Amino acid sequence: MKTKNWGLIAFLLACLISAGVLFAASGLADDHGKGKRHFQQEGHHRSALPEKDNEGNETAGQLAAWLFVGANLTIALSTLIKWTNGYLSVGPRLEKSLGSFNRFQKQHLRFLHYYLNPAILGIVLWHWLSSHCKSSALPEIGLVMMVILMGLGISLKFKLLPPGLRKRVYQMHTHPVFFLTMIAVLLVGHTIVD
Repeated sequence: MKTKNWGLIAFLLACLISAGVLFAASGLADDHGKGKRHFQQEGHHRSALPEKDNEGNETAGQLAAWLFVGANLTIALSTLIKWTNGYLSVGPRLEKSLGSFNRFQKQHLRFLHYYLNPAILGIVLWHWLSSHCKSSALPEIGLVMMVILMGLGISLKFKLLPPGLRKRVYQMHTHPVFFLTMIAVLLVGHTIVD
């Protein structure tokens, strides 16, 4: 992909984050336009489930977060090993060992990435439906980004796209800017909600 296109993607992501911050900031003001001293405001949470099921809502969020880490650990390891071999002078022996370990872990752990992420999406949707907050739109924006990222991955894994489009979709799916932005939006959004 050309550098201009990545610049455009970075600009669009920056706009998305800015819009999320504006939504979050407006949720922190009271009815008189003055800021609140705390993030969590009375009456701003709504849930499809009874109030007593809030522990289940939090459990679903925790479960989704830990499964997401587990499902993407193989990708993080692979990226770290490639970065280490590419940018640090670790010596040919260690570089060969790291490369062998990377091939081994990809062969035996990559299935977690392929099949656990769609399952996580179901848990995330359950978490969102059972407890979302009107004081910030960032968690919902993070959810949309996650759905897009997982949709791209599913379309690649099961070859749902024409061959000419797969390379571009693969580049979008594996580009760290989109993933790191999604993580940042989710972390900031959940910090504001909590």
